[in-house]
Amino acid sequence: MKRIIALFFTFYLFAFTLSAQQLPQGYFRNPLGMDIGLSATFAEIRTGHFHAGIDMRTGGAVGQPVYAAADGYVAKVSISPWGGGKILYIKHPNGYTTVYMHLNGYAGPLAKAVLDEHYARRSYTISKLFAPGEFPVKQGQVVAYSGNTGGSGGPHLHFEVRRGGAADLHTHSTTINPLRFGLPYKDSVKPTIRGLRVYPVGGAPVQVGKENSVTVASPCYIGVYATDAAEGSTAKNGPDRVEVYVDGTLFYAYSTEALPVDSIRLSNALIDYPHYATHRQAYLLTRLLPGARGPWVRVPQGDGILRLKPGTSHKVRVRVYDIKNNLAEQSFTLNVATSAAEIQASQASNLHPVQYNRPFIIHHSSFIVDMPAYTLYADDRLSASERGGVVTVEPTLNPIPPQLFYKVGIKAVKNHPRTVVVRRDGKRLVAYKTTLTDGYYIASVRDFGTFTLALDTVAPQVKPLNFSEAKPLKGNTLKVKITDDLSGVETYNCYLNGNWVLAEFDGKTATLFIDVKGRLRTGSNELRVEVTDGAGNVTDLTWRLNK
Repeated sequence: MKRIIALFFTFYLFAFTLSAQQLPQGYFRNPLGMDIGLSATFAEIRTGHFHAGIDMRTGGAVGQPVYAAADGYVAKVSISPWGGGKILYIKHPNGYTTVYMHLNGYAGPLAKAVLDEHYARRSYTISKLFAPGEFPVKQGQVVAYSGNTGGSGGPHLHFEVRRGGAADLHTHSTTINPLRFGLPYKDSVKPTIRGLRVYPVGGAPVQVGKENSVTVASPCYIGVYATDAAEGSTAKNGPDRVEVYVDGTLFYAYSTEALPVDSIRLSNALIDYPHYATHRQAYLLTRLLPGARGPWVRVPQGDGILRLKPGTSHKVRVRVYDIKNNLAEQSFTLNVATSAAEIQASQASNLHPVQYNRPFIIHHSSFIVDMPAYTLYADDRLSASERGGVVTVEPTLNPIPPQLFYKVGIKAVKNHPRTVVVRRDGKRLVAYKTTLTDGYYIASVRDFGTFTLALDTVAPQVKPLNFSEAKPLKGNTLKVKITDDLSGVETYNCYLNGNWVLAEFDGKTATLFIDVKGRLRTGSNELRVEVTDGAGNVTDLTWRLNK
């Protein structure tokens, strides 16, 4: 943990000096052959993370040429059904790395090298590092084609500029807003302040209305919900900077200039998370939890909480900027109530005091909770209990999802190899990869809530979409839908005439796309699809197909 603290301090220094140093203006070109229009801005608040790059619109189409932003070499490709989908990393002589995500495919000799890697590993999910001399690129060279792979919600190019990092080009690196390098971007539209709130500590928030005056108890803190737009961009992107002044003095400053890639999940602790989870409105809070400090926030007065004298009035001014310094402002009067009800902490027996920077373990006869240090963002009183085989784990002071994975264990009453730990999420169950250890079924989770055990004895469903044994084959791609009712698809393999064949998995549609171009023989062909879920249930189907 000392290394983590030192790492945060390094990022603080980097962010502090970033504005003072001159980023290489004009060094990188637009990676697309069209004007820049954004569907998401840098460091925009997302569910569970900051947005680590910019999302560039591609006219609603896949297959647009993607150009190398500068001279360099292909350092890495990474491919997954989730997250960034098909990703390309290009390392540049000036120490920066550009990252291109949600690609449809790669260009030139690199495409063949990636295909060879799929077959060498017999896996669609791959991560491959390259040496500097293997795939050198020139600025403006077509290196890939835009797509909609991974967790993308529509065709676009996710583009990042990173600095530093370990050999895998991900951990301990810092991502910087690409627009700060002088990319041509038009924006004459000022941001919009959509809502202001004041939060009494321990009380319900008060919305700032049209009268621009609120009365609350002290101590309290402020929440700001703002969005941005630009020519050719969507209407509710994230702003670039937010400042809050109290009686003319800067009280809080939020900047999206640069972010540590390792820490993008900390966004959960900077906002009114319960409100965001319900309404998708990201109210930035001036309150700064000790486990959520980073270069994106500056709070001159410490923890971002106002401690004001009862019966006084104060002028609050909020300023919101975009990347082109277009400014939106709003002011209101904050009146401090003359008295406030004292807040009593519950002394219920199932509440456990937790220090955020220390490990926390409950080893009960019926359940286990094992949290590493920094799982929480601040000291809390953790509600942890078991009743009727249901384990509840919830923070009571700061209802924010955990920063790190922790372990939940439930006592095994009957041993069954298909038992999994599940969490109730609304009307559905979320299952976790589960192991049986010392009489407890244990899962590594990154959620709070209620957990219990369930049996998963149903094998995955496998359904052909564009072929059948009764009709001759058409086209070069066979489509198969694979789904599972509980623990989810863990692995899949496809074989054509006894040979492993690459199948791209689209997690959004749960569809396998099996490339059979040049691999079918005239007459009869045999396609076999084997799918295993997280509980070990297997579906193994074979079709005899005619070409």
